[in-house]
Amino acid sequence: MARPRDKTRSERIRIDGYRKRGVDARQDKTFAWLDAIPAGKRFDFAWELFTAALNGELGSVMQQAVEDGDVEKAREAATQIVSAFVVDDD
Repeated sequence: MARPRDKTRSERIRIDGYRKRGVDARQDKTFAWLDAIPAGKRFDFAWELFTAALNGELGSVMQQAVEDGDVEKAREAATQIVSAFVVDDD
């Protein structure tokens, strides 16, 4: 018997860009953090992080920054959130 057809179609989501390693210690911590996420899990993790940020689940500062369109405020809030996950080896 064939598998039942999924009634809700998936959409392809692409977020592409380039960053250089070894240029900025702050960015290198993000690379190390991403490297620690197993292959095949990065997209799911990033999607959940974006979704949580947009739904105010990462704190009111991030939600307000996103709603206001304040990029700098959103970056600062994201930096605070990511720093909670990044281990400082210094």
